[in-house]
Amino acid sequence: MTESSAISTAVLDEEVAMANESQGIDTASAISVIDETLVRLLQRELVSANEVTDVLLDIRRLIAG
Repeated sequence: MTESSAISTAVLDEEVAMANESQGIDTASAISVIDETLVRLLQRELVSANEVTDVLLDIRRLIAG
């Protein structure tokens, strides 16, 4: 990721977080779960469907509140 794309991503993340605050969505927690999981999964060659499902359910729970 280039520096400019990282800055763009950070700006977009902040805009999404501000827009979702009124809806009660814990965007920071959802992004944290995604980031931590991506780091862990990118180190592997094979990921099971159950692991992906667990991550998606975690994110859904955070978004749904």
